[in-house]
Amino acid sequence: MAEKGKSKTDVAARAENKGRGQNCRLCGNKIDVVMSVSPSGKKKMRRVCCGE
Repeated sequence: MAEKGKSKTDVAARAENKGRGQNCRLCGNKIDVVMSVSPSGKKKMRRVCCGE
C-alpha cells in the first residue's frame, strides 16, 4: 500500500525523460519542434533536424 501523500508515479523520472527530449537518429543532435502553417491555414507541428 502506498504511503499517504506519495505519488504512484515517479515524477522525477518522468520529468528527466521529458527534459531530455528527442535526439536525431542520423546526427544525434537535439530535434527542434516548430509549428508551420500551410497556405490553407492549417497548423502542424514539425520536428526539424539535419534536413529531415
